[in-house]
Amino acid sequence: MRKKETIGTHTAPDLDVDASLWLLQEYGDPRMKEAVLFFLKGGDETFFNQMGITLLDRGRGELDHHGRRFNSIETTASLTAKKLGIAEDKHVLKLLRKVQRSDLQGESLPFDISDIIKCAQRNKDLTDEERIVLGLRTLGAVMEFAKRELQRDNQWSKMIIEEFLKEKGKRPEKFKDYIKTLGNPRFERPFDLVEILLGEKAKSGEEVATKFAGELLELEYKDTSELFERGLADFEKAWKKWVKGQLIVADESDEPKFNAASRYKGATVIVQRNSDGHVQWFFNTERVDDTLVDSIASMVRLEECLIQGREIPPVDLRRSERIEEIPEWYYYKAPQIGKKKPGRFIQNGSLTAPDVPVTKIPLDTLRYIAECAVRYWLNFNWMRWQAERIAYYANKKAA
Repeated sequence: MRKKETIGTHTAPDLDVDASLWLLQEYGDPRMKEAVLFFLKGGDETFFNQMGITLLDRGRGELDHHGRRFNSIETTASLTAKKLGIAEDKHVLKLLRKVQRSDLQGESLPFDISDIIKCAQRNKDLTDEERIVLGLRTLGAVMEFAKRELQRDNQWSKMIIEEFLKEKGKRPEKFKDYIKTLGNPRFERPFDLVEILLGEKAKSGEEVATKFAGELLELEYKDTSELFERGLADFEKAWKKWVKGQLIVADESDEPKFNAASRYKGATVIVQRNSDGHVQWFFNTERVDDTLVDSIASMVRLEECLIQGREIPPVDLRRSERIEEIPEWYYYKAPQIGKKKPGRFIQNGSLTAPDVPVTKIPLDTLRYIAECAVRYWLNFNWMRWQAERIAYYANKKAA
């Protein structure tokens, strides 16, 4: 008897991972449907690579799109589809384009598959196994809708949402806006709740689909009402400063919607330090450009070297992705796809990479970096900044 397949991927699986696994199970070796799944922590990839185990979105191997060898267009799902020889299938191609927009640009439209899976990622009551099960079921349903070429029924989904909200104490704006949009029978949003529920209905019947709708809506409701409100509460008490017409927010918060709440309140630059010390930088890319974000990436990387007494590597510290000598910081620059401005993130760890070494830079210094970067945005002098920070640490050491 052949042994079971084993797959390793990152924690808090996203749409790219879900889609890759779904493709392997749907079009790959039949054993993939019964594969043993591991959620890996930092360093585990080396062991799994040696064991010949399939890695998805980790390990910099065949089915991991991260790394500078790719053209910023591939996703793990697209690599998986190419390996299986199905990348040109019209339904698969449509899915790959959605994954590309979600994973590389952060596109997440209200009540679409990306939005639902992100809600599951942020929901701490779910295990990674439960997130995968939900993601695969959602994908299976929406792909069933596509393959059967079903017609949308906005009214049916609208009715289900209305019934769901009757039992709740309030109607979040996100729900109200979506209900209003569904009032238009010609409204279309590919891979959204309407298509998911109709696909599930075609597969399993109306009763099962309605019950599944309740599970998905509960996820959305918790994320929108509870998590967002807690993010707003943390924003209200957070450190804030206006610099040259830009609002900087920088404080400690473990709330997954702190960034969204801060942007909702008009913040341009958001620094979120988690209680475990990890830090993420977020930006409103409608109001900033790469001149600013590149500067901040170089400033935090320089600071990390100086505060830890490391040599400054002879590379451009504005470089995207990871610099080997400074493993604490990952600079994500989404590619330009279509007209939407691409996302920019500077991350010291994340939901999908929780084991990145914690930065040693204090929060006060991160605030100082943010202020200086915005203040000298268009006239930033890198050589002067580097010299000043080197002198600061030399004087501190000598004192």
